[in-house]
This record gives sequence, C-alpha cells and structure tokens, in this order.
Amino acid sequence: ELVAVGELRVANFSDSDFKEIKHEINVLKQLRHENIIQFIGVSTNTRHLCIITELCENGDMFDFMRAYPKPLFSQQIMYMHDIALGVTYLHTRRPSIIHRDLKSMNILISSDLKAKINDFGLARIRPRNASMHTQCGTPNWQAPEFWTSKPSYTEKVYACGLIFWEIMTWAELGYPYQNFSEHQLYEAVRDRGVRPSLETLRIYPVKLLSLVEDMWNSNPKNRPSMGVVVEKLAEFLS
Repeated sequence: ELVAVGELRVANFSDSDFKEIKHEINVLKQLRHENIIQFIGVSTNTRHLCIITELCENGDMFDFMRAYPKPLFSQQIMYMHDIALGVTYLHTRRPSIIHRDLKSMNILISSDLKAKINDFGLARIRPRNASMHTQCGTPNWQAPEFWTSKPSYTEKVYACGLIFWEIMTWAELGYPYQNFSEHQLYEAVRDRGVRPSLETLRIYPVKLLSLVEDMWNSNPKNRPSMGVVVEKLAEFLS
C-alpha cells in the first residue's frame, strides 16, 4: 500500500516539543473518519521527523481545481459535504481538535474523489520559536475575529464558507482575496466586512448561496454550526 510521507526538519525542536509531538501523534492515530486523512505512524531521527499518512493520489484541492475541469453540481456538493463532515468530526471529538489552518491546500482528494482534511493536528506541531504567522495559518481563510483576542469555534465555519466559494468558482476567480496584501486583507475583511463576490454564482440555488453568506458572517454568533451546514448540504444530495 502506498503512503504519503511528510517531513519536518527538527533542528529547532526542544525536548518538550518532541513530547508534545508524540502526544499529538497518538491522538491523530486514534482518529477514524473517511473525510479525515488517516495517520499511520511517525519516524524520527536526530534531524528529521517524518509523518506517515494515507496517500491521496489527486493531491490537494487547491491544485486539483486548477488541473481538472469543473465537475457537475452534484459532485461539487459532495466535496462540500465531505469537508463539512470532516470538520464536524474534529469538532465533536473530546477533546475537540480545532484545525488552525483550514484552507483548500489542506483538503486532499482521494482516487475515488473523496475530500479529506489534512494537516489538522500538525498545526500545533511547530517549534516554539516559529513566528505567529507560520503557527496560526494563512490569513486569507481566517475569520476576522481571529485577528482579535477572541478566536471562536465558528472560525472554521467561516473558512469552510470560503472553500465552498472556491469550489463553486472552481478557481476561475483565483483564491479568496488573491490580490490583497496582508494589511489590505485585515482592513477590508475585518473593518469593512468585504467578502468574495457571489455575482457570477447566481445560477446556484439561493439556499446554497445564503448558506455560504451565513457561514462567513462577520459575527461568529450568527454563523451556523457545522452540524447545520452538514444538514443543509445533505438536502441537495437527496
């Protein structure tokens, strides 16, 4: 069976980092869900740490959308539903696992076209001296409250809303806020409530577009739970 091997250089890791990594890997190995990448194991030597996972032959969603033609509506919904199921599974674990860097580059596509969430636990496996930017993900997919002192559970709902927009536009409009500098991004998204345009997507069901708008609502309290997102997407599959 083919596997994927992710490599981390460990020159900057302390003993306590290693301890945390071992704990993290044990948690990850217990996860079992068809929309979560399966962790198989870890191998270490003095300079490298290798994480072994199942292989997804179609690579990540970001590149997949740029390499293949746009699929039918039903398949687009399947991808969204897969992602929502995976995030729900992570959220409902005890202790829950919050993906710190949910974006289309961290969704992998299997040979049978299932979307699987990747790189969720490893978000915490960074050397302690890593900068905040590398530690907490890519700002384009981050909810506005992430830049304040009160990150919330529903920031992942927000990130999923942006990923769903990417799936509907199928990379025709690039990725969210593609031409924004980091400063412009904060000012537009946080201070002015700017969101990606839905104008070219009016052929989609109003219910779906409304769901995406709710998911990226500026107020975290007004976003649906991931469970509600799963239910609403399931309506399009029935």
